[in-house]
Amino acid sequence: MKRLLTIPFLLRIGLACVFLANSLTAFLAPSEFQELISGSFVTYILPVSAASFVTFIGINDLVVAVLFFLDWCTSRVALYATAWMIGVIAVIGVYSLDALEHLGFLSMTVALMMRGETK
Repeated sequence: MKRLLTIPFLLRIGLACVFLANSLTAFLAPSEFQELISGSFVTYILPVSAASFVTFIGINDLVVAVLFFLDWCTSRVALYATAWMIGVIAVIGVYSLDALEHLGFLSMTVALMMRGETK
């Protein structure tokens, strides 16, 4: 039981839940993400439609969540998640309350990334 209550375990499971929730939102309520993407600079650089990109977001977040749940190459997954979170913050705007919320998740991914592999 003590092994399960380690800081890396709690960070990893917490982040997995965040990515899973975002994945489910992308699949079940895609209009939320489509509005966000349509109102950002990403619209001008995407080679696909916003709807297609929302599907990619759903798949991406699901894969990241599963990898965190499985504890597979956690520091590498956290590195990717860090880059993804920086991109999300750039898209939603640095000066918003949502960005402040995502900075918390960003700090969690950085903490896992810096810890390195434990296996």
